[in-house]
Amino acid sequence: MRPILTTAIATLSLAFVALSQKDAPKAKVSSDPLTEEQIAVYRTVFDSYSNGSNATLNVADQTETLDLSEDQDCLKGIDLDPGNTSTSVVHRLDDRVTKMKRNIVLVNGELQQKRVEENDPQKLMKRAMDGGERVTEKQLDGSLREAFATGLFTFSEIAFDKRHQHAVLAYSFVCGGLCGHGNTIVLRKVGGKWKQRKTCRSWIS
Repeated sequence: MRPILTTAIATLSLAFVALSQKDAPKAKVSSDPLTEEQIAVYRTVFDSYSNGSNATLNVADQTETLDLSEDQDCLKGIDLDPGNTSTSVVHRLDDRVTKMKRNIVLVNGELQQKRVEENDPQKLMKRAMDGGERVTEKQLDGSLREAFATGLFTFSEIAFDKRHQHAVLAYSFVCGGLCGHGNTIVLRKVGGKWKQRKTCRSWIS
């Protein structure tokens, strides 16, 4: 019962977020390129997320705004710089982020999202449940493989603390209406390198 309830809550939360984002004013794309520090943070997250996998990852070539309204307890003790927590500006990712990472492909987020919707495994299940169509395990496995292959990974903007020793960002991977996951994480600079310190919030569908 609890897993079903958790999934339902996550789905409703995603729907609410999608509606909120739809109504929210569109963020302005910054004309400034990413800093070397921002690139280092994004690349650190890639290293942790891929965990040695060679599977191709489609990454949106534009960030999303970062919403930390639900993470204040998690961020206690981290004095974020208000100058880089804007909710109205996003950035373009460039090849510096994916350098030497052949399995990461920068894609147009809007176009890739359409591919995600076209390959949503939920469509196959809906035909089986509503239309009585017989779905084999092979078809379901194929549908899931295709969904993961066309899934879209998206980064948020990064918020740094005033001393630039901590960085906070969110990421998501969406492969369908009930296929995806995401995290809001905190990284810390240790010996000049960024390391993931903790996860503030996670969701899965």
